[in-house]
Amino acid sequence: MKIKNKNKYLNGILPMILINFSIGAVYCWTLFKEDVIAYAGFEKWVVEWCFSLAIFFLGMSAAFGGKIVEKSVKKSSFITFVMVTVGWLVAGFGVKFHNPAVTIIGFGVIQGIGLGIGYITPVKTLMVWMEKNTGFAAGLSITGFALTGLLLNPLIRILLKWFRGETYKVFFLLAAIFGVFIFSAFLLIFRPEAKETRVEFQNKLTIKEIILKKKFVFLWLLFFINIACGLALISQEKQVYKILGNYSDELIAFVLCNISVVFNLTGRMSMASLQDKLQKKHIPYYFMAASSLLICFVSAIFSKWLAAALIMMWIVNFFFGCGFSCLPNILNQHYGIKQLATIHGLFLSAWAVAGLTGNQFASFIININEKNNALPSTKELTLLYTCLGIFYAIELAILLIWVKFAVKSRPKEEIEQH
Repeated sequence: MKIKNKNKYLNGILPMILINFSIGAVYCWTLFKEDVIAYAGFEKWVVEWCFSLAIFFLGMSAAFGGKIVEKSVKKSSFITFVMVTVGWLVAGFGVKFHNPAVTIIGFGVIQGIGLGIGYITPVKTLMVWMEKNTGFAAGLSITGFALTGLLLNPLIRILLKWFRGETYKVFFLLAAIFGVFIFSAFLLIFRPEAKETRVEFQNKLTIKEIILKKKFVFLWLLFFINIACGLALISQEKQVYKILGNYSDELIAFVLCNISVVFNLTGRMSMASLQDKLQKKHIPYYFMAASSLLICFVSAIFSKWLAAALIMMWIVNFFFGCGFSCLPNILNQHYGIKQLATIHGLFLSAWAVAGLTGNQFASFIININEKNNALPSTKELTLLYTCLGIFYAIELAILLIWVKFAVKSRPKEEIEQH
């Protein structure tokens, strides 16, 4: 699809890369924790809540900002530029002046709002540009967001060592880099007019009509559980490796975590691309729920084995990514392309709630004996794996119920065609 001098590479894919490279840095926050605590003297809960609130405001700003993206990707990309840049700057000042509230507001609230608007801006844009490969398009955009963790990790590690004793300068430098990237995306981005091909989606639904439907409720719960469980494991990944492998070398844990990121990226791209070959776009979710359920229970049985933990982390990360990248095409199938940004944003409120619960729940389980000055043991890991297995079992049950209601709500003539 070409419109005058516009094309999908310069006005779709390149802006997507620039935006996602900048907002995906939120996944690198784990690298900042120890340096921020050491420099600013913050308690551990401060840095934990910086990340939790960033994810919460990502989800909520996406939920309420979908209509902005629907009306104008120019406007939404400019908002992303302002909020992300200002967020990193404010967080940097919070660290510099040892102020936990300012740091939380900067990284968690201000930047979090920019993350949400920025996250949904490229997704529909690419899906419209690549209307024959919408699964691949959604996967490409959402994989771009996660890829930042892999690309930026080495750079941030170098910067933190370089500015050791002046950690706040890393925040200022990243604000400048991300500001240039996102503003460039704002200048380039363009989305063609979306064409609705199915008659039943011609009429717009109100937000109330969307969220009160049973299929919205079930799919929201399904999405929430997958994110909460994924965040629960990811947030404790380094600690799990240290407990089971007795690793004092940070480099080993760092390498293992990056292998997990590769599995996450592979899950996002491969499963979303698979959707283009499937009539029923929710099929990858069956693999997601069943595989995660099985591997968590197996890992609980062999909780003392590092190999079991590694395989579990890789499989769960694979399907954690799948959950995100396959959602837009599922929504496209059930709600149409015209309101996709709005509806996608509404579903990302599940990410907001999961951001407040997933890693906090895992932290509570892992540190359950902390009051007794006891180090985390494999007993805590077994409990964590078992709880996550139970949640994945609930996820699978919700998926089966949701599909039943989704089929009932589809037009009769469409069901007969399948």
